[in-house]
Amino acid sequence: MRRGELNLAAIIVSAFACSAALAQPEVIRCLPPEVPVTNLPEAVLAEYRKEIAAEFEAYFAAVSTHIACLDTERNRALTEAHRATEAYSTFLNTPPAQKDLP
Repeated sequence: MRRGELNLAAIIVSAFACSAALAQPEVIRCLPPEVPVTNLPEAVLAEYRKEIAAEFEAYFAAVSTHIACLDTERNRALTEAHRATEAYSTFLNTPPAQKDLP
């Protein structure tokens, strides 16, 4: 192989390696809150009524935060998809390289 072909091969291998590393799953951004437990004996529900009510209040506050996080993540994903679409369009409009004939 000629030096230029070796350089091109190295660039292609590097691009694939980088894209594989970037394609790894990301950290989960929006973890849902746990729903308070209510499938308890009636005596337990009666005795811990205030605590269970407080757990539900905290849950509903956390759900609002969770929904806001999901909205933010949705917007981020749509922006990313839009950028990918633009990059793909640019790629499709790039003329193919002319190959040297032997």
